[in-house]
Amino acid sequence: MGAIKNIVSDFINSLKNSKRVLTGILTVLFMFAYEYFGLEEKGISRESVNNAVMTIVALILGDSIRSVNPEKVEQ
Repeated sequence: MGAIKNIVSDFINSLKNSKRVLTGILTVLFMFAYEYFGLEEKGISRESVNNAVMTIVALILGDSIRSVNPEKVEQ
C-alpha cells in the first residue's frame, strides 16, 4: 500500500510541474469561458481566443526552454 501511495504522490508532483498539463488546463479554461459567457455574441471570435491561448502556451513553453527572467533559479 505504501508503494502505491508513493507512485500516486510522485504522479501528482509531476503533474504540478508539468508545462503540458498547465497549457492543457489553460486551453480548456479559455474555451469553456468562450462558450459559457457567449463571447461570440459579444464580438470575440473563436480565432481570437485560440490566438490568445497559443500566445500563452508559447510563453510557457518558451520559458521552459529559455527563461524569460534571467534571474530565475533552476531547482
